[in-house]
Amino acid sequence: MGLSGSLDELSLSDLVDLTTYAGKTGRLTLRDPSGDLIGTLDFRDGRLVDARCGDLRGEKAVYALVAVEQGLFEFDPRADVATGGVPLAATSALMEGMRRLDELQKLREELPAPARVRLLSRDATPADALEARVLGYLGPGVRSVGDIVDGVLVGGDADEYDALMALRRLVDRGLVEVMVPPGAAGGVGRGGTPQPELER
Repeated sequence: MGLSGSLDELSLSDLVDLTTYAGKTGRLTLRDPSGDLIGTLDFRDGRLVDARCGDLRGEKAVYALVAVEQGLFEFDPRADVATGGVPLAATSALMEGMRRLDELQKLREELPAPARVRLLSRDATPADALEARVLGYLGPGVRSVGDIVDGVLVGGDADEYDALMALRRLVDRGLVEVMVPPGAAGGVGRGGTPQPELER
């Protein structure tokens, strides 16, 4: 038997708990208030086996879906869910998603989308692949934080949190400079909205 309703009535966390504790198999689909697809979570015998949100999959998709507070949900027990994958730890992924969401709000205040980023050292050595993508997208010129985040998101394996954390690490090591225009601080990222995979 399927279940459907509004996320105003049951949060994603509640839905995951219900599905997990009941040992259900099926697909939980989340849609925005106008009915457009946001993402899906597949369950087999109460275990989360797959999650999708835009180009994101697995835990990254769960992190993005945690931000969804309004919209519609539907659980379809007849859906053809993923098989053979490694189950995701649903509860810990939800908790990590909430932690990242809190941290993301602070990052948006510290590194608002309109702020300009400039390379300070041409010999900048990235510590990881994400920092390399930030530096590669930045190049020798000046770009906005929002443009850099958009550039980093193009592979589908990183989200806004990952991009801003990489940028913050580069700032902390003195490799790039962030110039925040007057009035842009205080959470004015992308006109006050999150990246596309989180704005639902």
